[in-house]
Amino acid sequence: MKKNDEGHAARPLPGIRQKMMLFLVIFVCAILAMLWVCQIFLLNDFYRFFKTQSAKRAAETVVSSLDSEDLESTLNQLAVQNGLCIMLLDEQMNTVYSAEGQSFCIIHTVRNRDLRWWCSRAPEDGTARLDQFDMASPPNQNQPGERQRDREREHGSQVLLYVRRITLPGGDSGYLLLNAVISPVDATVSTLKSQLIIITVIVLVGAVLLAFLLSRTFSRPIIETTTNARELSHSRFTRAKHADSYREIHELNDTLEKAAQELSQVEHLQHELIANISHDLRTPLTMIGGYAEIMRDLPGEVTAENMQVIIDETGRLSTLVNELLDFSRMEAGMTALNKQPFSLTDTVRGIVSRCATLMEKDGYIIRFDPEENLTVIADEGRIEQVVYNLVNNALTYTGEDKTVRLIQSVHEGRARLEVRDSGKGIPEEELPLIWNRYYRAKESHKRAVQGSGLGLSIVRTILENHGAPYGVTSKQGEGTCFWFELETE
Repeated sequence: MKKNDEGHAARPLPGIRQKMMLFLVIFVCAILAMLWVCQIFLLNDFYRFFKTQSAKRAAETVVSSLDSEDLESTLNQLAVQNGLCIMLLDEQMNTVYSAEGQSFCIIHTVRNRDLRWWCSRAPEDGTARLDQFDMASPPNQNQPGERQRDREREHGSQVLLYVRRITLPGGDSGYLLLNAVISPVDATVSTLKSQLIIITVIVLVGAVLLAFLLSRTFSRPIIETTTNARELSHSRFTRAKHADSYREIHELNDTLEKAAQELSQVEHLQHELIANISHDLRTPLTMIGGYAEIMRDLPGEVTAENMQVIIDETGRLSTLVNELLDFSRMEAGMTALNKQPFSLTDTVRGIVSRCATLMEKDGYIIRFDPEENLTVIADEGRIEQVVYNLVNNALTYTGEDKTVRLIQSVHEGRARLEVRDSGKGIPEEELPLIWNRYYRAKESHKRAVQGSGLGLSIVRTILENHGAPYGVTSKQGEGTCFWFELETE
């Protein structure tokens, strides 16, 4: 069991499978709870609300159809569709139009005195009065619908009465009365409750099973990928068995495979770096130690030539160490750029002059013939380092003519510098790798390599810090061209 910073045992985190099951079950329970609330506990309230709204809409339809020739058919249709009784009365409580859509009706059975009392309570401003009351008074035994009224009253039904002052088709004042019965839904609720109990049990069991299957299906490739990802510490990664189940898992496995390949490559290159540095350090140290011993044991060997050998080999060691330190600082972002305008042409010309002087004794030729003087905005010291590294790389891998060409031009408003050699070129499969740290081309070359394999990585880091475009083109047997571009002043 893992421990926290205080040394106490940390509570294990829930897995993705458990969380998915929990969320799915909670979601289903929430849906069932909402069904119970709406269908059982609030069904009566919903019924009353929609019955009331239905009566109001029917009344508005009647008012808007008062001048219609089909008023009577409209009243009958509304009464049947909505289960209402509708009456239009004049001021003397005489029936103008009437429609019955339910078996029990108050407005068609009460006396004119009661109708007048209800109509007198209608607001004068033309708005409606809506009353709901229980069926408390016993029906008249001589009136029709006696059994139905008794049955409605026994079950606690309520009467909905709508009264409103209107203007009758002839222009006289009158009243609109609507009557509806709101019956209790206890029997319906009891039936729904029995159904919901069965549905709830079935849905819960199904939800648990579905949650288990879905969580297992979704989490299996993730768990497999997580397990296999532990191999990355050893630069290995085995693709998950169900890696292609989903697009995201497929892309994740592709990324981890690529990461494993890159880690393996970096590990291989680091081994090569150790071997290269060991070789590069051993040679100058051996020569420095050997010449120092000779001069110590043989006083006559203390000559300027032997001292120069020691100085040269010490310079090689310093160059190697400085290259490693520079790369480490740039990778860590510890070097700030000092961008200022400077003449790229003069800087390159000075580098070419110095390198040509050192390489003339070995027959190497460096050509640089600019057509114009270009001024760029960059860190001059870092750009010098870039040019030095590219020129040194070109001298290392150039062909039999031992010639390196530097070409300056303007490309899309930027100063472009190309460094070309005449070597055998770089195989196409190696081109994406040459900018990697510690990488060295496998192709043989004429000049002994004295670097660490970090030269092009340093070039890449400097140019990326400048936001400068760069690249390489190469063809087998035709040489290689490295290039970069800088913003002009």
